[in-house]
Amino acid sequence: MGLIDVWALGHISDAAAGSVGSVNTVTTFVLMMFSFMGQGGSLVYARMLGQGETRKAEQCYFVAAILHLVLGVVVSAALFLWAEDVAGLLGLKGEHLSYGASFLRIVGGSCLLHSLVAMLGGVMAANGRTRAAMFAAIFTNVVNAAAIGVLVLLPAGPRWGVRGVALSTALATAAGLLFSVWLVFRRLRIRFRRPADPRQVRAHGALLLAFSLPTMLEPAFWQAAQIATTRIIAAVGEDELAARMYTLSVTNMIGMVSSALSQGLQIAVGHLIGAGDLDRIRRISRLTRWWGVTVAFVLALAAALSGSWIMAGFTDSPEVAEAGRLLLWCGLLYLPASSLIMTTASALRAVGQVNYPALTGILVLWGVFIPLAYALSLPLGLAILGVMIAMAVDENLRALLLTARWRYVSTPRRAGRLVPETAEVPPVGV
Repeated sequence: MGLIDVWALGHISDAAAGSVGSVNTVTTFVLMMFSFMGQGGSLVYARMLGQGETRKAEQCYFVAAILHLVLGVVVSAALFLWAEDVAGLLGLKGEHLSYGASFLRIVGGSCLLHSLVAMLGGVMAANGRTRAAMFAAIFTNVVNAAAIGVLVLLPAGPRWGVRGVALSTALATAAGLLFSVWLVFRRLRIRFRRPADPRQVRAHGALLLAFSLPTMLEPAFWQAAQIATTRIIAAVGEDELAARMYTLSVTNMIGMVSSALSQGLQIAVGHLIGAGDLDRIRRISRLTRWWGVTVAFVLALAAALSGSWIMAGFTDSPEVAEAGRLLLWCGLLYLPASSLIMTTASALRAVGQVNYPALTGILVLWGVFIPLAYALSLPLGLAILGVMIAMAVDENLRALLLTARWRYVSTPRRAGRLVPETAEVPPVGV
């Protein structure tokens, strides 16, 4: 959906694309928070379902829905009320400020919808209904494309520009939420049970937060780092800001493959941990991680080789196109490592190692990436190339640290401590 939005914004102006790209770091931050909160919940559900505790999982669905609803209302209200202030903090002024605030007010104000979509997606995924979640996503994209065509691009339409793109995104998300509700309650017949005892509500809520909060912290700090990066790139120049927006829409698509693999791995390992099958956990995690790196490298290379054609679809500016082509080639330096980070972190979270990926991400991002990006891009004069070099160092270092941790905890001698002893599955390595 973001790719279609960026393409439409590029047809409005590079200023519109760059402005929305800046505030999009905030909306992406919030949406990632909800997404990872949903994934943290799906890990809890998957473990319960793997242990055969279906009724307990159904109670967790209900508590998770309340948590997502409350958080969604708070965040939506905050972004709607303070959209212009947030856009100003990102360094936008004049026309750029108007574009950014308009987009943030509408898309940010509809974050409640994204929160509930993420929660329902986590429920479907934990129950192995990933195809249903895929249909919901396809339906959302179709509605978004149709709405953009009518509200923004159609010559006889209202041609609302940035406001039309934002409204299309909000309307499509609302349609996707309704479709997800129909899938969960009518098509799949998944039940939500309200716990009879208030103590169960607190217990389920505490369990969900215990898995979700560390899972949310890493992407939250990562996106906060992207906000800081946006300020650095804005100081470099407007052409670089627009080029980053265009290329992010492409590299994010590549990252979606790794994200899908990591989510699938997390769900599978969650079920296998519940069932106590340690050998399959090691095999499936090794295979998934290898495929993730390979596919990310191939797609990054294809994007780099097609850079001229890709950028021609977004902009007519030679300066923006040249910067975009450079950024696509830089993807080869960090996208494979990014894939390894996502899949390895998911495997670690699924076996209960939820704190290590979050702490590693926070420390390396703010201790290495941000200082290095600033030093290379502005004082040393490498401009946006300096940011990309810093990103490559950050991603590869984190991938190395997470891989070392996974090898440590997944050895047969230690892996037996990751699952409860059962009568059917004897403890391994004890």
